[in-house]
Amino acid sequence: MSLLGRACEKGFWAEVREKDCYARFREDNLRLYQNLCEGREIPELTYGLFKIYFDTGSRSEYEAVYFNRRLRMNACTFLSLIYPEEEKYLTYLQDALFAVCNEYTWCLPAHYGQANNDKSLMVDLFAAETGFALAEIYTMLKDRLDPLVASRIEAEIDRRIIEPYATKLNKLWWETCTNNWAAVCAGSVGGAVMLMRPERFPELRDRISDTMECYLRGFADDGFCVEGSGYWHYGFGFFTVYADLVKKFTGGEIDYFTRPKVRAIATYIQKMFLSGRTSISFADSGTSLAYQIGLVHYLKSVYPDDVAVYDRSLSYTYDGCARFCLHLRTALWYREEYDTDALPDDRCAFFAEGAQWYIKKTPAYGFAAKGGHNNEPHNHNDVGSFIFAKNGVQILADPGTGKYCKDYFGSKRYTFFHTRSDGHSLPIIGGEGQKPGKEFCARDARVDGDEFVLDIAPAYGIEGLSSIERRFSFTETSASVTDRFDYSGGGEIVERVVCIREPKEIESGKIAILDSFLTYDSDAVESVAIEKHTFDGSAPCYTIDFALKSGRNAFSYSID
Repeated sequence: MSLLGRACEKGFWAEVREKDCYARFREDNLRLYQNLCEGREIPELTYGLFKIYFDTGSRSEYEAVYFNRRLRMNACTFLSLIYPEEEKYLTYLQDALFAVCNEYTWCLPAHYGQANNDKSLMVDLFAAETGFALAEIYTMLKDRLDPLVASRIEAEIDRRIIEPYATKLNKLWWETCTNNWAAVCAGSVGGAVMLMRPERFPELRDRISDTMECYLRGFADDGFCVEGSGYWHYGFGFFTVYADLVKKFTGGEIDYFTRPKVRAIATYIQKMFLSGRTSISFADSGTSLAYQIGLVHYLKSVYPDDVAVYDRSLSYTYDGCARFCLHLRTALWYREEYDTDALPDDRCAFFAEGAQWYIKKTPAYGFAAKGGHNNEPHNHNDVGSFIFAKNGVQILADPGTGKYCKDYFGSKRYTFFHTRSDGHSLPIIGGEGQKPGKEFCARDARVDGDEFVLDIAPAYGIEGLSSIERRFSFTETSASVTDRFDYSGGGEIVERVVCIREPKEIESGKIAILDSFLTYDSDAVESVAIEKHTFDGSAPCYTIDFALKSGRNAFSYSID
């Protein structure tokens, strides 16, 4: 049997065609075909598009076309399998496959480095993904592909992925990193080798395994992903796909799923929902969340007593980056019986000691706060920040990821509102916010009875600032924040609160945000200022600044 199992069986795709439970998968792919492919030529990836990133720092122009081509490839692959009698899908697919094989590079300009030398065979995230996608498509459809298309796929995977990896004397940088790159790149390379050149896998097995160990070291034993929920889906999704393939390939000799840490990581995503689709948006994450349905169903099948499956309306079948292996497993790993599971009880109070994240959920609201340090993967300067969500909306918010561009991942990263500490609900001390670096961190983060407490002063590195004890307290319907300052400096203290819906002060000491009320200690406040912040391509944010009276060393507010 193929490593892809039922994906290579006509009977499986006949089920996908006929069963109502796969209707969304069918409809999503038909919609992609109708919107992107039907009557449309495959767009070119021109040099002009390629160089925009190097000229302006903008990623969107090239990447829009790059991922558009792959979405077309994905949709036509699945429609060719579901409706084999419809030749138009296979015809368009072969054009798409040939176009991808003809690309100058499978690497994104943002990962390319300088544009003044040829790195067309560089193995980055998306080059590795592309190679793996082509390997899976080849495996499922090779008997129906024209021989020239099939041979091009074989040759390009060898030339662009397997040979550059296998013959590289020095390790690629991502082979020793502890973030999503390790799992995506190594998992994709390993998957491509097992499918296309299985005889070569033994020589590369230990090297790939070493990289997977690096990836797993990026998690604490409690399984928390400080990169955020989007990168959990990405990195752990590819890790799970690889782990499934290598377990089959080695006859169970390599089985990552027996490890307690992998079990813990598998339960991470269910903790990220705060209220409906609204989620924890620390680091480069979005403020709302959907789970990858095939991935979570597979993990549920492996860990039935640990993994919770949420309402199907909170799931997705494909994403804009066209991650083929996860798109395929939306159908392949889907389990009909899990759609009927009762919704999990979200009531909890959970402290992830390794990441220093505290999560509390009641029937009325969801809350999350973080400690940690300011050199985490996809770091924001946000030690001590928090989120309060209610009725499917972040009331007090973490705005999450900003718009990706060259500067966002360069020396100007902390010039962006989303990554600066003043883009979070944190104090501003003498006009200064927190600083980037691992040494700028929380101190003594702990659960104290029913409260979460931490000292966030070390994250500022300000002379004369000895401590900021931030204490979060809770009732069934509200959360409270109390800050106590030991500060001998001369500048004023401003308490900033961030929200993504417009706040309105209705009386001294009370501000309305949607159907919630922020109540604060008005006796401690010299002035209150509300400001709207707008961004290119992102929703606006609002800040509420409470300037404390001189000599005040404490401030409290609550939200319900």
